[in-house]
Amino acid sequence: MENPNFGTLPEDLQKEILLRLPLKSLGVCIGVSKQWRSLIRSQEFRDLYSSRWKTPHDLRQALIYLLLW
Repeated sequence: MENPNFGTLPEDLQKEILLRLPLKSLGVCIGVSKQWRSLIRSQEFRDLYSSRWKTPHDLRQALIYLLLW
C-alpha cells in the first residue's frame, strides 16, 4: 500500500488544513518544508488566515508572527 503524505494533497486542501491550525502550530509548520514556508508566507494565505481572527489586536499579533517567521 502506498504511503500518502500531506504533499500529495491538492494545494487548496493543504491550505485549508493549515488555515485551521492555531498560530503557534502554524509557526512550527513554517520550518517543516520550503513548500509549507512558501505557502504560509504567501500574501494570499496571510490574508485568509488573518480574516479568521476576531479582534484587531489578535490580527496584528498574527500578522507580526507570520511575518517574523
